[in-house]
Amino acid sequence: MENLQLDPLPSDNHHTDIITIAFNNHKLIPIHNEYIKKYFKEEHTHIVCDNSTDKESSKIIQQYCHDNKTAYIKIPANHLRTVGGSYSHACALNWVYQHVIKKRKPHYFGITDHDLFPIKAITITDILDKQHIYGPLRKRGDYWYLSAILSFFDNYYLDGKHVDFMPVRYNNKDYLDTGGGFWNDVYSKLDISEIHFCSEKMENFREGDCRHQDQVEIFDEKWIHTINGSYWKKISIEKENIIPDLIKKYEER
Repeated sequence: MENLQLDPLPSDNHHTDIITIAFNNHKLIPIHNEYIKKYFKEEHTHIVCDNSTDKESSKIIQQYCHDNKTAYIKIPANHLRTVGGSYSHACALNWVYQHVIKKRKPHYFGITDHDLFPIKAITITDILDKQHIYGPLRKRGDYWYLSAILSFFDNYYLDGKHVDFMPVRYNNKDYLDTGGGFWNDVYSKLDISEIHFCSEKMENFREGDCRHQDQVEIFDEKWIHTINGSYWKKISIEKENIIPDLIKKYEER
């Protein structure tokens, strides 16, 4: 671990730990970190948690974090990388929760994809002072959960509960992706009608109908998700070179 203290924060803290899982794309982290710093003005620590399988990508990400005094953690290799991206992602988040969040004890923490960028000022504590969770809603049959693209939690509320980011399947049909393991101990205990979830919409930023190549997701008009940052879905055109201009376009709008 680099640039990160694991001692517990004061019990009356209003601090937010922002966890970004990096995976095999060193070009995204500098852009992502720049915009977290620009728009997240509340007391926070941005922690880049590197789940990359590519050693060269990890080396570059670590060097960037070192040079920019950004907290960096190399997550140990997990056996679920061979099962699928969602399982590896969830395993990485569970490791971070057990080895970082539970030790630091921030009042709030959030997880963000490395291809997600704030485009306006973000005030998470105002939301989490009124409700225990925040993010885009995902409904699957009789169940629901927050998307792992963007989700924030009142960590004090989670204390003593079973926190599990692993995907789960109920009734042999309802599949809850990364973060679904929160259902039994967390989500099922909350009244969905009383929660403000992120608004979300898809937009094309260029011609084409490929979600992973030609579109962005917009959350609460404050975040854009450029999608497929790890290129798990093979596409014909890479996006890193256009992302800064794309972000500026949405900032100005």
